[in-house]
This record gives sequence, structure tokens and C-alpha cells, in this order.
Amino acid sequence: MRKRIGLIIPLLLVIAVTWPQHTAAAPTPAPADPKASPFGMVTAFGNRVREDEMGTAVQLLKEAGVQWAREEIFWDRVQPQQDGAFVWGGPGGGMYNYDLAIGKMHSAGINVLGLLDYNPAWFKGQNPPLDAWLGEWGTYVYNTVARYGRVRGQIKYWEIWNEENLRNFGYENGLYTIQDYVRVLNYARAAIKAADPEAVIVLGGVAAIWSPLNQDHEYDVLDYLQQLHDAGGWDSFDILAIHPYRPGPPEAATWRRDTALDVEAELNAVDGLNHILGAKPIWITEVGWSNFAGTYGVSEDDQASFMVRMYLLALAHPNVQRVFWYDFRDDSAPNALYHRPVYDDHEAEYHFGLLRRSFPLDPGSADLRKPSFLAYRTMTEVLGGLTMSGILHDGNDPAMPGTWAYRYDGKGRAAVVLWRIGGATAPTLTIPCACISATVRRSDGKALALIATSGAVQVQLDMIGTPLYVEWGDDRNKTGPFFPQTGHHISSPFLDYWQTNGGLDQFGLPLSGPLTESDPQTGAARVVQYFERNRMEYNPALRNTPFAVQIGRLGDDYLRRMGVDWQTLPKQPDPPPPECNYYAETGHRLCDPFKSYWEQHGGLPIYGLPLSEAFDEQGHLVQYFERARFEWHPDKAGTPYEVELGLLGTQLYSRWGVYP
Repeated sequence: MRKRIGLIIPLLLVIAVTWPQHTAAAPTPAPADPKASPFGMVTAFGNRVREDEMGTAVQLLKEAGVQWAREEIFWDRVQPQQDGAFVWGGPGGGMYNYDLAIGKMHSAGINVLGLLDYNPAWFKGQNPPLDAWLGEWGTYVYNTVARYGRVRGQIKYWEIWNEENLRNFGYENGLYTIQDYVRVLNYARAAIKAADPEAVIVLGGVAAIWSPLNQDHEYDVLDYLQQLHDAGGWDSFDILAIHPYRPGPPEAATWRRDTALDVEAELNAVDGLNHILGAKPIWITEVGWSNFAGTYGVSEDDQASFMVRMYLLALAHPNVQRVFWYDFRDDSAPNALYHRPVYDDHEAEYHFGLLRRSFPLDPGSADLRKPSFLAYRTMTEVLGGLTMSGILHDGNDPAMPGTWAYRYDGKGRAAVVLWRIGGATAPTLTIPCACISATVRRSDGKALALIATSGAVQVQLDMIGTPLYVEWGDDRNKTGPFFPQTGHHISSPFLDYWQTNGGLDQFGLPLSGPLTESDPQTGAARVVQYFERNRMEYNPALRNTPFAVQIGRLGDDYLRRMGVDWQTLPKQPDPPPPECNYYAETGHRLCDPFKSYWEQHGGLPIYGLPLSEAFDEQGHLVQYFERARFEWHPDKAGTPYEVELGLLGTQLYSRWGVYP
């Protein structure tokens, strides 16, 4: 197929005749709500993850709650030789295996946006005219879409090129003019529709430019879109894609040559032109902040906060349907060995990820997940399946300037996300909920307070920049027994443990439904549920073992809340009296009236080691353990309630109507 000049359709018909015939996979039905799955991620696993780590990488995508993955399929990698065979599984060595990357994500239930881009391998480093490779571009597009679209049913959305408005991605890859991109786009559309009539075409993401323009070969977003329309390209795509990178926080009105724009103003400007030219849905197929040590670098905590706020501000815009974060994993130097990644704190490109770059890719590593990973996971858990139903505050309320609050509803649940970026005093927001309980969570998923209420929650925003979530309504899992006193169920994975180990007497009522929090050692996801007396924790890495469900260290937590470090408490000499046990690990004894209860009701696995001696606390004899506080009630001697467990869950987390 050396001939480049002529109509694309005859070329495509020849290809179609020679393409192997397979039964097409059933198309994925489009969601009724165009914003139903907004949480995207730039992955490029085929280019950046080796085959032996692909399964782990997809596992981490699922943990984060990613709904869409943007997978870049380089032309020069799948067809390294002119007129040569297409190599979908990589050349060997474990990289560029697009079949494996796309197949694993599809099998995991993650939607894939395919990205098709760049000029061919045989013209790299040269500057041939577009007609020298345009026909072969159509061949590459057709074969790629036919394979992953019509035949395998794995990709139905295709983005054509990447940041074609920038010199290094457009001009330096053979698109010398906007008219050249329009021709590439038109060829791609014809090839895609011939390969898979159900496919949807996404414009190559147009990037915001904050630095001075190279007027010959770079175009800012509005200029590029207008000229694209004028060149006849507007009807060649179905979805408009932009990359609204910015140097500061998303709410900040940052100067862009002759005007100051925050994210909302930028999206309004794009949408205004979009409606004039012919309205299309908008996808943000890249956006991110790098936590590198240089100009415009941000801290890891700010990266996490900016990310959540960017998603919320963008998705509040009526026409924005998807947002893809750039990117999932920190990059390394392009020529570095995979097992020896290069770290450079001053290189911006190495620090956009939610995961730090390491080898091997170990989900149990304590330094793998950044705060932004935890924040993304919490955002998708709380807001996944919900629809934005109202803006309570938009930053412009004179009574609480710089404060935002968005409400989401759906599936019997509701949530309000709120944050502030300034103000001399912490504002207090009243959130009507018509609920009897609500949970306040910070952006890493940790439950800060379990609010009992008669219909409204008051939240004081004492933190600047960090989003908080207030959620209420039905538990995600409603299969277990329901307790109307608190409005929650006890379901899998905790119901069996609760029933087997003492039920209501041991653990009390549920104060929350199951929530995803972070393991304090690794940041990995663990499911927790709060009870009046304890917190149950489920570690999926220990499933099918006796230790999958454990009790949280609320005894330790409560002592620390009271300003007591148990390790500094006076310890007792060894050996203890014969009627007592002694635990050298903590230096404390266990004697009656608590010893018998401890031994008969679960011992070490349930309560942990003693952290104190028995002592008088507000008129009661108590003893603290890692996971509980025992209380002696002599007036109930001879009954099952002579020793009871303290309401540590209630005391640590429960509030009435107000946070904090």
C-alpha cells in the first residue's frame, strides 16, 4: 500500500476484504446519564507498564475506582516497518503489549478510550509532506479500530492525535498546518467508521498554553478550535477534548497573557465558542499537577486537593462528561531501564502520577501511593453512582467567600463535598439532609465524625484547601440486619464476625455502613465499619484467612486523644501475682475482675494486649487494651454485665448534629 494519493474509501474496502472475519462482540450500551461514569485516568499501560506488572497495575486501577482509562496505541510501535505486519503483542521484552493492556482493563470492567497518534516509524526525524504517509495512517487506524472495536468489542471511543495545537506534538510530528490536522482527522473518521460503525470520534485533546505563543506553530485553545472549524473539521468528530492544565489552583484566576482565568472561566469560554460552532459534549482527556521541586511544582498534599477540586469544578459544568487525570504512575527517563527507574525531583514529567515510581510495582509497599491516590479513591467511592443535584455555595457567597459546596444524589444516598480556599475565619455550613445519621470524611477516606442528627448537619470548615465529604442515606450493602436506631446495616464482610464474636453486647450498634479507608502502614484500601464499642477492619489481602477481619486499635486511639502515651505509663515488675497474667510486650498485668472476661470473650485476637493497669477513672475501675476499654460494674455482680466494654467508637467519633 505505497500509494498515498487518492480517496480513502477504496483503500479501506481492500483492507476490509482481507481482514479476518469474526463475530463482533456486543456493543456496550451508552449510559442514560452522560455523566454517569466521569472518573478517567491516563494510563498508557501498553507503553509504560511491563507485561509482568500489568495485572498489578490494573488491580490498582480498580482499587482507585477508575472508570475510564486512556490507552495510547503508538503507530510506530504497532507497525515498525513500512508495509510491515502489525505487532499488537509487542516486539518482546515485555513492553508495548497492547493486546494484554487493553484486554486486562476491559476484563476488569474499565472502559477504554483509545488514543491513535503520531507519524510513522519510517519517517521519524524527517519532515515529509503529509501525503507521504496519510494513506498509511488510514490503514493503521482501520486495523487498530477493527481489532479492538468491531472484533473484540473492547474500545468504542477513539481520540485522534494528542495536543495537535502544540509545536512538539503537531508540527514536529508532521502536522504543519491546521488544515493538515483536519485531513488526518477526516481520514481517521472514514477509517474508523468503516472498521466499526458504532465507534465514537473524540477530537485530539487541545492543550491550554500559559507561556508565550510561538505564533507560527502553536495555537491557544480558542484560536485552534475556531480555525479547526473554519478549515472544515468541526463535523469530523463527536466529542470535543481539551487539556486545561494550569500553573495554579483550579479556583485561582491566573493571568493568561492578556486576561485572568480560573477553571470555571476557562470552561465557560470554551463552551461559549462550542455553542457558536455547534455544541458537542466536552471531555477533559488530560489534566494534572506535578509535585516536582521546581517552578509551578506543588506539594503532594496540594496535588491531591487540586485534583479533587478540579474534578468537582469541571463536572459541575453542564457539558463536561469525563475528566482524565494525568497520570496514574510517575514516569521515569525515556531511556532508563524499566527495573532501574530514574528519579529526579526537578523534572516535572516524573511527578504527575498518583503512584510513585518504583520497581517492583508492589501494592503492599509503604511508599507507593501518594496522597492523590487516596484522594482519588475516596472521591470515586463517595461520588460514584451519584449525580450532581445542586450547588450550595460557589465561592461567591459574601457571607463565606472562597467556599464551595456541591451536593450529589442517587441510589438512596447523598453526599455534599465542601472546601474553602481562604477567609479569615472558618465558616460553618448547615447541610439539610433529612437523615438520622451522616458521616464526615476527609479526602483520604478517614471517617472524622459520625453525626447523629434530626435532619441537618453543621460543618465547620477549619481546614483550608482540603475537601471534606458529608454523606448519608442507604448503606452500599443492605443485605444484613438493619438497625433503625442508627439507620445502618451489618453486612458482609463483617456480619459473620459480629455474630460469631458476641454481637450487640461486644460491639454495640453500627454507627456507619462499611467505608473504604487507608491502611495506616501502606495506604492500601481496607473496608471498615464503625460500632459503638469498636471499629471492624477488613483487609482484602488477608481474605480467606482467620485475620481478614480485625478490630481497630481504639483503646490506643482513645488514650492518645486524651493526651496519654501508654508507653510512658508505669509498668509492673515481672513476675506478676500467680492469679494474674503478665505481658512483657507492654509491661502490664491482667487480673480479675477483667482477666476472666478477657479470656472467655475472645482474648488477644479481640481485645489485644493490656496498655495500662486497672485504675479508677471517673469513679469506675477500668483497664485499657489495644482494642477496647474494660469497665467494672460491681453493682451488676453475678450478671453478664458485671464487666462491660466502653463505648469507644461513640466517644471517639460520634457527635450530635455538629462537626467538629
